[in-house]
Amino acid sequence: MNTIKSLIFPQDLTRLNKTLLKEVCHKMTLESTGNVNDLASRVWDAFEHIEDDVFKKISNNIFSGPVSLAWYQTTNQNGLTGLKQSIIDKMPFNPFETVITPNSESVPIEPTIIAAAGIESSQAYYLRFIHRTGVNVDYFLTNRREYIKHEITTVYIDEIKGILEVRASSTVAKKIIAELAKIVDIKYEFKQYDFLEKYGGSLEPLADVLQGKLIDATGRPAGLVNTFEETQGQSIVSILSAIDEYYTNGELSVLEQNLNSEDITGILETTPFTLLLLSGLETIGLGSIRELRGLPLYNYLEPYLSKQKGSILFEHSVGGVVQEYSIRIGITTKTFKFNVFASEHVLDYIREKLI
Repeated sequence: MNTIKSLIFPQDLTRLNKTLLKEVCHKMTLESTGNVNDLASRVWDAFEHIEDDVFKKISNNIFSGPVSLAWYQTTNQNGLTGLKQSIIDKMPFNPFETVITPNSESVPIEPTIIAAAGIESSQAYYLRFIHRTGVNVDYFLTNRREYIKHEITTVYIDEIKGILEVRASSTVAKKIIAELAKIVDIKYEFKQYDFLEKYGGSLEPLADVLQGKLIDATGRPAGLVNTFEETQGQSIVSILSAIDEYYTNGELSVLEQNLNSEDITGILETTPFTLLLLSGLETIGLGSIRELRGLPLYNYLEPYLSKQKGSILFEHSVGGVVQEYSIRIGITTKTFKFNVFASEHVLDYIREKLI
C-alpha cells in the first residue's frame, strides 16, 4: 500500500523552501550548504533512510508551497462517496498500491494518474497526475538535444466533505478534472466550487472571514463606457492638465474652458466624470502594504471598479508560531494562489473557513 512517501519525487523536494531543506539536511546530518537543488539532491539520496520526525516536516509542506488551487464538487446526489473505489475499479492498476510512471519519451499529453495514497489520521487522500507540458531543445555545438517537459500535479480529495482540491493553475485544473471524469466514466459529474458566491463575489467579506486585510485589488471600470472616443480622452487629459495649471498659477479660465468642452459635456449628463476617466483605462490596480479599505482613494474609486482579482494578507498560527500568509484570489477563475510558502496546516485552515 502506498504512503505519502511513495508519492514524492526529487522534483518535489526542489519546491521546498531553502530554509526547510537546510533544516532537514541538518537533522539528517547532511551537508547544508549550496543552493536548493544541491540540498534537495542530498535529501533525495538519503530519502530511503529518513526518520519519521524529519519526514513529517517534509510531508506537511511537500505538496503545498506557493501553489494555485481550484476547488471542485460533484453534482451527484450522493456526493463524492465511493469515488476512491471507482478510481480503483476503472484504472488498469490500483494507484493506491502501486506507483507506475512513464519513461521520459512517453509522458502523456493528457493528465494521467501515476499514484495515490491516503493521508495519515484523515479520511482524505492524494492523487498524483503527470502530463506533458512541452519540449525543451538545446544544442551542443552541432548536436541537437531535446527532452520532454512535464508537470506532476497533486489533487487532494475529501469524500466526506465532498471537495476535490486541484493544486494547479485554472487551465491545468480543468484538464485534470476532465480526465478524472473520464476515468470514472459517467458515474460522477464535477463542477467548480465558487467559494466567492456566498460573499456576493466580493473580496471584502472574504478578507473578514479570514480575519485578514485586503492589500490590493485589480479590475476593470464598472459600467464601462462603450462609446468612449479619443476626443473624449483628450478632453479628460486637458481637464487634468488644466487642474494642474490652476494649482500652479491660479489660472481659472483655462480650467473652465476645458470643463465645458462639447466633447464631454453631453456624456457627463449621464456618466460620472470619475467613471469616464477610468473608462480610458483597460485595467485599474490599487495596492498598499496595509489594509486598502478605509483609505480615501480606495473608498472613492471602489464603486467604479469591477474587481477581477485581489490579494488578502492574513495571519495563522502553526506550531504555536503566528505567521503571515498572502493569497492572490482570481474572481473570474474562482481560484487562489499562495504568494508565499504554505503548509498543509494553512490549507486546512483555508478550507475550514471558505468551504
